Amino acid sequence: MSDSIYPFVNKTNYDLAALKALNDLAEKTVRKEKSKRTRTLCYVIGAACLVGGALVYNMQSTIASLLLLYGVLLLWVGISWKNWQLRSTKSQLKRGMNVCVYEFDDEEIICNTEAVVNRYSYEQVEAVVASQHYYAIFFDKNNGIIIDRKGFTEGDDMFFKSFIGQHTQLPIMDV
Repeated sequence: MSDSIYPFVNKTNYDLAALKALNDLAEKTVRKEKSKRTRTLCYVIGAACLVGGALVYNMQSTIASLLLLYGVLLLWVGISWKNWQLRSTKSQLKRGMNVCVYEFDDEEIICNTEAVVNRYSYEQVEAVVASQHYYAIFFDKNNGIIIDRKGFTEGDDMFFKSFIGQHTQLPIMDV
């Protein structure tokens, strides 16, 4: 018999695989349009800078060089967008927050880390996404948590799916 008062307890390591999954799930669902817009903007402005730099190269080599450099940088950002996202997410992770023990009850989600205890009500949830290895719960386009499906110490991932759907009153998006 278990000592936990919570029907679901999950321990998730916020390692690179989990952070990558969180970004991928966000990009496929809640940040789909924002990521597409940003990438497209990088490509369009980068290409325009390359063309502009090539056109004025003989007249103004300093300006042309800057335009070419800026164009290459923007194209590189567009191409390596997922790596930029991962680096940004990793930098936002505070010290002592590499492991989170989630406790789910009928009222809220509790996230316990070495650094802090966060509490989230189910009303704050805007989207729930399921992949083969993770669940992602998003509170808005920029904030969410990742839950390792293998990390349940209380309850299991199949019952969790119906539990979280019932408590958030949201459809679970399978990706």
